[in-house]
Amino acid sequence: MVIAAAMKCKTVWRLVSLACVCWLTAACVAVVVHEERSAYSHIRVVDRGPLRALYFLGDADLDVVETVIDRSAPHRLQHAYARAVMAALLYRPEAASGLLVGLGGGAMVRFLNHSFPQVRLDVVEIDPAVVGVAARFFGAGESANTRIHVADGREFLERDRGRYDIILIDAHLHPGTLTDSVGHPASLKSERFFRAVADRLSPGGVVMFNVLSGRESAAYLDAIGKALGPVHRYLPPDTGNIVVFASPHGPLPGEEALRLRAQALDRRGGFGFSFEELLAARSR
Repeated sequence: MVIAAAMKCKTVWRLVSLACVCWLTAACVAVVVHEERSAYSHIRVVDRGPLRALYFLGDADLDVVETVIDRSAPHRLQHAYARAVMAALLYRPEAASGLLVGLGGGAMVRFLNHSFPQVRLDVVEIDPAVVGVAARFFGAGESANTRIHVADGREFLERDRGRYDIILIDAHLHPGTLTDSVGHPASLKSERFFRAVADRLSPGGVVMFNVLSGRESAAYLDAIGKALGPVHRYLPPDTGNIVVFASPHGPLPGEEALRLRAQALDRRGGFGFSFEELLAARSR
């Protein structure tokens, strides 16, 4: 998830790696294909040529670009931050199970189902309207190895008894009484939540947090490190995202191990991006 000024092409272009001619065609003319209000969000689905975007609309022209897909290749990740999230597979290359907290339009679900079908995936989304929109307009629903749960992320982790090789925390709402100033749910920033994450990780498992830059991000990053061990930070280009990896079960792999794993995945190919190039966004 990234935040952008609503319907301003220059800003949106900075946030997604797409062909400029596709995104800016017809003077930024957009077609609204669906709109609804849920208990949590004002949801809008917008098409521009082959591209489809999920927005969470806010106040003062500040909208959340939750998901962008190319409908001709919906399994290809378009957001730079979403690609950085998939660096999780460098930290746990033999992952067999994953948990994603925060569905959005389901671009990451589509990518994992297509490119890493061996990963058994649980997805937790608090808003049932988002689940319906993701299935109807983005083709992201349950499958043989993917289950979608309508639940609060912390409550799910506390009651679930399963273990996961990778846990991906990508849940955001518009800023309000239940969030910090940029929309991170307060319940997913607590020590209680961090303990639940650690309990649900399998030995050697890794957790990812998608942190939005803001006045509270430094404290958030510090809390993650204190609760879950030393972190690796990635700063995807032209975004306000800080993609953070941590593991409570031991040190994270070093630069050489990550590069070798990335090169192995790149030799396999077919992802629409280079895993080795993701390492250039790692903050040292």
